[in-house]
Amino acid sequence: MTAPECPFCTPDASRIIGVTPLTLSLWDGFPVSRGHALIIPKRHVASWFEATAEEQAEILTAIDTTKQEIQSRHSPDGFNIGINIGEAAGQTVPHLHVHLIPRFSGDTADPRGGVRHVIPSKANYLAIEEQGPEHVADRPESADGYRTTAPGLPHSSPLISGGSDPFLPHIRAHLDSAEATDIAVAFVTQSGLRLLEDHLEDMLSRGGRLRFLTGDYLHATESEALLRLLDIQERWPERATVRVFTTPNGGSFHPKAYIFRETEANGIAFVGSSNLTRIALSAGIEWNLRMIGSNDRAGFSSVLRSFEDLFFSDATDSLDSAWIEEYAGRKKDPEKSSPERVFAPLEEEKEKPPEPHSIQKRALAALEETRGDGHTAGLVVLATGLGKTWLAAFDSYQDQFKRILFVAHREEILRQSMKTFRKIRPEAAFGLYTGTEKTPNADVVFASIQTLGRAQHLERFRPDQFDYLVVDEFHHAAAKSYRKLIDYFEPKFFLGLTATPERTDGGDLLGLAGDNLVFRCDLAEGIAEGLLSPFHYFGVPDDVNYENIPWRSNRFDPEALTNALATQARAENALDQFRTRGGDRALGFCSSTRHADFMRDFFRDAGLRAAAVHSDTNSDPRAASLEKLGAGELDIVF
Repeated sequence: MTAPECPFCTPDASRIIGVTPLTLSLWDGFPVSRGHALIIPKRHVASWFEATAEEQAEILTAIDTTKQEIQSRHSPDGFNIGINIGEAAGQTVPHLHVHLIPRFSGDTADPRGGVRHVIPSKANYLAIEEQGPEHVADRPESADGYRTTAPGLPHSSPLISGGSDPFLPHIRAHLDSAEATDIAVAFVTQSGLRLLEDHLEDMLSRGGRLRFLTGDYLHATESEALLRLLDIQERWPERATVRVFTTPNGGSFHPKAYIFRETEANGIAFVGSSNLTRIALSAGIEWNLRMIGSNDRAGFSSVLRSFEDLFFSDATDSLDSAWIEEYAGRKKDPEKSSPERVFAPLEEEKEKPPEPHSIQKRALAALEETRGDGHTAGLVVLATGLGKTWLAAFDSYQDQFKRILFVAHREEILRQSMKTFRKIRPEAAFGLYTGTEKTPNADVVFASIQTLGRAQHLERFRPDQFDYLVVDEFHHAAAKSYRKLIDYFEPKFFLGLTATPERTDGGDLLGLAGDNLVFRCDLAEGIAEGLLSPFHYFGVPDDVNYENIPWRSNRFDPEALTNALATQARAENALDQFRTRGGDRALGFCSSTRHADFMRDFFRDAGLRAAAVHSDTNSDPRAASLEKLGAGELDIVF
C-alpha cells in the first residue's frame, strides 16, 4: 500500500479527535467498543520501531490526552493499549497506529489476561491454573449460539448475590437481547413487575416471545400485578402467554427461574431465590446462579424441560379476568382457603397513585364545570407533552363512569394508553378491540378506529354501552369512520383530545364535539409553567431538493425520502450541528427506520454513543436506550 492509498494519511475529518505537530488521534472506523481510538503519526511510517524518538514521545503524550477525552465522554472501567506490528501480529494497515480501547465491566465473559487474548487459549493463565491444562483445548472461546455478555451487564460471574450486586440489571440486560424469555416465579407484585414491564414490552415489540408462569401459593401474588400481566398478554396476544398454577392443599409452588434464549436450544438461565418483587430484584440478599447453555448443555436443557413441564402442567390455567376475579375473592376472604395457605401481604412499596399537574387540574375543573352546565361532549386541546391521555384517565375515574371506550388510530397509542389507565385503575378489567384482538366486555375497552369504525363491529355494541367515550388524536375525527362512531354511541360524556386542532381541509372538529371547546393550553403556556422544556430553534440549510421526491397520499414517498436524507453529506452536516449546538444529549427524529439506523451508525463511527429506536425488529431496546440517555450513557437517540 502506498502512502496516497493509506486511509491514515488522508483521514476523514469527522473522525479526528486531536492534533499535535507530529500525530493525529482518530476515532476507530471499526470500533470494538464505544470510544475506541487510534493514535497515529502524521508521517507514513510502518511500525513503532521505524518511528523517530520525537514521534514516539508525541504518541505517548497523545495517548494520555485522548484517554482523558474518552473518559469524559464514555466513563469506561478500564483500557487496553495495543500495537499490531506485521501481518503475523494482525496489522492490516502498514501505517503505525496505536489502539486505545475503552473496556467496560461485563463486555466479555472473563476479561482476565487482557491483551493476552491475542492468542485465546493462552489468554487467562489464572483460569488455566484453576481448571488444569487438560481443559484448555476443549474450552469454547465464545458461547455457541448465545452471547454470554450483554450491554449493561454488571458482570458475568456465575453467582449474583443481591444487596450491592442486585439481580435487576442482569435481567434487564438479557431481556434487551433475548428472542424468547421464560419466567417462572412464585410471587409477583406490582412494584416488581413495574421494574421490568418496559423491557418485556421492548422484547415483544421486536418480535420476541414471552412465557410467564406464576401461581396462587400463599396468596402472596398481587391481583393488580396479574391484571398488568393480563394487559401485556392482551397487547401482544400472539407473543405473550401467561399461565397460573393452582396450588393443591398441603402443597407448595416456589420456583424462581429466568430463562433467556436467542435460539431454541441455547441461552442463559438463572435459578435462585428472587421472586418478581421490588425487594428481591433490587435490594434484598438473594442468590441467583447463572447457567450458560453452551457451557452446560445438560443443565440448561434440564432447566428448560422443567419449566415446560410446569408451564403445561394440569395444575396450570391460562390467565384471564375470570381467574383473577376468583383469586381476588379468595385473597379477600381467607376462610375460602385452608389455613396453611393464608399469607401476610408482602412488605412491598406500593405504587403511589398519580396526581394531575397544575394544567391538568385546571382542565379537570373545566370539564366538571362543563358537565355541570349540561354539556355531554367537549374538546380539550393540550400541547404535546402535557398529558392528554392522563387527563382522560383522571377525568373518567368517577363512579358515574363505569365503562370506558378509548379510541385511537394506531395500536401503539392504544398500548401506551392501557399502561396509563392501568396506573389510575389498578383493579379494572381492560381489553383491546382491534383487528387481531377483541375483548368487548371489559371495563375499559381500547379500540382501533380501523376496526370499530366498521358497521359490523359497531353493531356488536349497544349505543349506550359505554358511559365515557374518548377519541384521541381528535384532529383525525372529521374522517368518515370517526363520524360514524361518534354518531353511533350515546355516552354520558364524550371527550375529544388533540394537540393540533387546526385542520387544513376545512373539517369542523369543534362541531363534532358539541361546539364546546372546554379547555386549551398551548406550547408557550406549558413552557411558562415549567411542564415543557424551553428550546432554541435553529434553521439549518438543507441541500435536499424536495421537489424531486414524489408526493403520495398526503406525504412524501417514504423510500424516496429516505434515499434523499440518508446520505454521507447530510449526516456530516447533522454531526457538525450536533457538535456545535447539540449540548450533552440529544434526540434525532428521522424519516424512516432505515434513516434512523443510518444516522446511528454514522454517529457511532464518529465515536459517539448512539442508538436507534423504532418499530422494526432490529431496533435498539427502547427502554434501555432512554434510560441510558437520561443517565448520560448515550449521546443521542435517533
